[in-house]
Amino acid sequence: VAPNQTLTGGNEPRNWSRSYFQAEHTRFVQGIVAIWALTDTADHQGGFTLIPGTHKSEVKTPSDVLNGTDDMGLSVQPTLAAGDLLLCVETILQGMRPWQSVPQRLLGFGYIGSLVRRSNEAPAQEGDRTIPEWTDQMTPEQRVILGIDRPNPGPIVNSDGKRTWLEKKHGTFHPSIFKTDPDSGIDEKEFYFWDLCGHLVIRDVMDAEWILEANEAIDAHKEKIEKGKDLAHGSNRLAGTGLSNLSGLFEFEPPHCNPSRRMIAHPAIVQRLNWMSGSGFVLDAARAIIYEKGTSGHGMHSGPVPGTPRSAYKLQNGRTYCETVNVTWALVDQNYCDGGFVAIPGSHKCRLPLPECLKTMDNELGLVKHVPLKAGDVVLFMGSAQIHGAYPWTNDNPRRAVIMNFVSRALDQPPRRF
Repeated sequence: VAPNQTLTGGNEPRNWSRSYFQAEHTRFVQGIVAIWALTDTADHQGGFTLIPGTHKSEVKTPSDVLNGTDDMGLSVQPTLAAGDLLLCVETILQGMRPWQSVPQRLLGFGYIGSLVRRSNEAPAQEGDRTIPEWTDQMTPEQRVILGIDRPNPGPIVNSDGKRTWLEKKHGTFHPSIFKTDPDSGIDEKEFYFWDLCGHLVIRDVMDAEWILEANEAIDAHKEKIEKGKDLAHGSNRLAGTGLSNLSGLFEFEPPHCNPSRRMIAHPAIVQRLNWMSGSGFVLDAARAIIYEKGTSGHGMHSGPVPGTPRSAYKLQNGRTYCETVNVTWALVDQNYCDGGFVAIPGSHKCRLPLPECLKTMDNELGLVKHVPLKAGDVVLFMGSAQIHGAYPWTNDNPRRAVIMNFVSRALDQPPRRF
């Protein structure tokens, strides 16, 4: 088994000459990788791997993700049949992972625009082009800048503003005015995952006693549970009975009010909301949801197109600005076979309307990701910016969760729904 290959592409170093971007209705792709499958490639058996959405990431990729030590559940190993062709943007994070069975046979080709510099470009040789004689009188630093001695990557020409010199090592030097603040309280991997995907799972926030008390509070107020409407958006796949809701959680008599009140300003939530939205956020809605077996799924919704203040997300000067964040507290396990919360990672950065087949999930286009949760876990997601929904519930044990909606200090606070 070969070792992991460090993934290439992603955010750093930014190379717009090979990247993907869209302006209005025109798409620009400067670099394409074509992978031809000569043999079948089984799922989760190693080989060519990529991380969706990384061609739009604005956060430096953690080293653990690059080298495969911890992919944070982000990587995808495409399943290909012999004869299939996979095309991907060159700047998406990609590479090879160790074979887990019989090695695959793949052919890889790279295509770039006519104005893009080749990555395997060799230094200019005598006779390749006319080099003026006067350049022999130039310093090494001048020759590099004149493009005479230009391997790729080439020598680094550096300066402190008073003198210029060549670094001993070749590579890239691109100084930044920003430095990582070790005292910010922000986990580097969480920051990366949030910016890339649009949601974040925090494990084991609630202990067993707290989970039990929260479920007992729902059991004690079953007469207040209201049946909502079917949220399947006309989808046959998502069809089922209406979703059940329980409001007034904070108004229950003690001790049944305590489990939900503990959630309002829990340190694990406040810490992350501060770097997701900035201080000044407020809670504008809270309720418990109950999915009995047969409850319909929730068609995919939200997203930044068309843009509104509530759906805005921006990374600027090392800070994320998300105007709405939803926080879901899982009170029971939620596995893939059960149904529950799903999202489209990276959709908070999309620039095209959501296709109808995705709204109904009749055709997921390989984009929809189920987010498994254990009782006590919490998932934070961009309530209006990230496209999300839910699969129908199939487990005999009802899905239970508490959902809290937070809005940033920049938004007018709507009527509270507690």
